[in-house]
Amino acid sequence: MNKKIIIAASVLAILVILLLVVRYSSSSYKDTFANVEFTQFAVENPQKVLKRIFLADKDNNIALLEKQSDGTWFYTNKVSGKKYRMNPNALSNLMETLEKVRVRNRVPNPSIKTVLRGIGTIGVKVELYDMKNKKIRTFYIGGPADGGQGTFAVVEGSEIPYVLNIPNFSGTIDTRFNPKERALRDRAIVRHNAKDLEMMQVEYYAPEQRPYSFKIEMGKKPKVEPLYNSNKLPAEKLRKDFIDIYLSDFNVLASEMIIYDKNVRDTIIKMPPFAKVSYKYKSKPEEHSFTLYPVINPNYDRGDGRPGLRQKLLRYYVDVDEDNFYLTQDLVMQKLLRPYEYFYDAGPSTKVNDKK
Repeated sequence: MNKKIIIAASVLAILVILLLVVRYSSSSYKDTFANVEFTQFAVENPQKVLKRIFLADKDNNIALLEKQSDGTWFYTNKVSGKKYRMNPNALSNLMETLEKVRVRNRVPNPSIKTVLRGIGTIGVKVELYDMKNKKIRTFYIGGPADGGQGTFAVVEGSEIPYVLNIPNFSGTIDTRFNPKERALRDRAIVRHNAKDLEMMQVEYYAPEQRPYSFKIEMGKKPKVEPLYNSNKLPAEKLRKDFIDIYLSDFNVLASEMIIYDKNVRDTIIKMPPFAKVSYKYKSKPEEHSFTLYPVINPNYDRGDGRPGLRQKLLRYYVDVDEDNFYLTQDLVMQKLLRPYEYFYDAGPSTKVNDKK
């Protein structure tokens, strides 16, 4: 009889354990770092768990970060309604913070009112949503604590603020919850997989450079053809490896900055452009393009051709549209600005803007 009781108890214990395992493994998120609701700030594996993040401050900067079906994140300015790619560094810092942040200590009673007042004045509201769009966290990130070695924060519904930090990290984390557009927008002009392209072309505008314009058509047998040059090179001399290398340089084109001043753009686009880059994806019918306007160094030295500050061309303004206007360095763009002959055997390797 005792043996049967022991077996039954063992089976019951196993069933209870299995139920607990299923319960916790099936939850959409869990916080293993805090046992009390009002100290729960961290999210385990936020890149996998989270679908939306909402940030807002007292200066009417309101941001919605949303994960797309392909795993990328986009930022929407909820004031202007405009949507952009998310800055990868800002996203990485935010996800790292959400995963590693810990409560270091409770704010002492005498300081609670002062700290809450400060959070209410300069704090950022943070809302976290899981993959089912269920809100799982709401808290407010305040300013620096303990001489810049921690950050004040309070969970919504609580009247007790805490000091947060990331173990083995020296500094505050409030800047990682910045809802301002300049902090969240991707500064890259292009960020994609060039293997998804169906076509791209580079058209030069100056009469002496126009013959170097070309068009690449992808497919089982890629083609590179001149846009204006009647001297078409034989297909057997086309270097597919040169096309692959060229396109790999087109995966990401970084800018130095996004220019928000509309007056600057209005002035620049009235000037003669240097080139226009157009491209189309295999899965989308619309064509995309951007136009380059050169920034000439007025003090360049024509004599020895040495690079550096004596270069003639230092930067380009890059115009996509009225919401996407950039300044980028020639060092970034020069690999894209090749002549038609570059893709063929014995073709020149110089960039087009070197040609006098």
